[in-house]
Amino acid sequence: MLEKITGLHGTEMHFKTLYSNYRQMLLCSLLYSFFTVISCNRIETPLEFPRDHGPHLEDRSEWWYFTGEVFTSRGETLGFEFTIFKRWIFSYDSFVYLGHCAVSEPADARHVFAETITYPPVAGIAEAVPEISINGFSYAFTESGSIHIKAGTEDISLALILRPARNVLLHGEDGVVLMGDGLESGYYSFTNLATTGTITVNNFQHTIISGRTWMDHQWGDFTRLAAMWDWFSLRFNDGGAFMLTQHRNVRENVMSAHWTYRSADGTVYYGENFRVETARMFTDENAQCTYPLDWTVEVPELDAVLFITPLFDEQSLYGVMTPSYWEGLCTVEGTINNQTLNGSAYVELCGYEDDQLIYTGPSSSS
Repeated sequence: MLEKITGLHGTEMHFKTLYSNYRQMLLCSLLYSFFTVISCNRIETPLEFPRDHGPHLEDRSEWWYFTGEVFTSRGETLGFEFTIFKRWIFSYDSFVYLGHCAVSEPADARHVFAETITYPPVAGIAEAVPEISINGFSYAFTESGSIHIKAGTEDISLALILRPARNVLLHGEDGVVLMGDGLESGYYSFTNLATTGTITVNNFQHTIISGRTWMDHQWGDFTRLAAMWDWFSLRFNDGGAFMLTQHRNVRENVMSAHWTYRSADGTVYYGENFRVETARMFTDENAQCTYPLDWTVEVPELDAVLFITPLFDEQSLYGVMTPSYWEGLCTVEGTINNQTLNGSAYVELCGYEDDQLIYTGPSSSS
């Protein structure tokens, strides 16, 4: 069963009416900002922490992205997503902030999600200060090194404490990667955050006694709406972690790709070449999208063959201010360098909407 809980300031919106009106209004502003690149900041390196945990107010796009597999005091397994998006909108001459929160309940094949949007002016957000609070959604990196995230809407909320079990993992070796439009993005992850707290869905509170959360933080002047991507975050039971991303165009050609693998012993490998094959397609009528599922990922440089399988199909977000996307809890098993591995994964599929904007390569303004 799939439930959609989404809206402005926690208010439920009907997918085909209010959503359409608000989305058209916001997209008019987004289109101008996404395709008009007035200036492109280079990502400042080397990355420095805790400075780079905070907002980068000279960059037009940014997000703090958390996905995790957690375990409750009742013996249940849940998946969750928590995201804060920052986007410069020219018509406001300021930033708009979005919050997304979703919970996957595999035992019932149920996926619930919520959205909030905060228009300017937004108080209390400062350059390089890793603390953001927007309309019931908040992220804070504490002096002790733990991360606190909270989301509160009428039907879904969470309050989690995340403690790093491993150091920051830089992508692109120096923490800078190229997006599908050829523009730079700062990008790092915490791949193994020990997780405790509470998650509440429809007034039922789950006590989270353990779990693993993955944090992604990206920022830059890239035109995010124009590109389409598939993102895989693989968390192995031996403590290793694997991130793979490929950016596609409307013709399903891969424009760019990169991966980062940190083995259990801490050795980090980087590369660009990998292959993804899918076994079947899933049509989400609510989202008006058809998503590829059941992936086989091959990375020749690591002699890796990995099989990634969703715990259930209906894990998409739709009727939101971003394009619809699939963000789901999965399992992973396979081999890397002749070593058998297994664990959990989160996969994000973006750009499978029927009305996806056509983008075939870097723009002339980049």
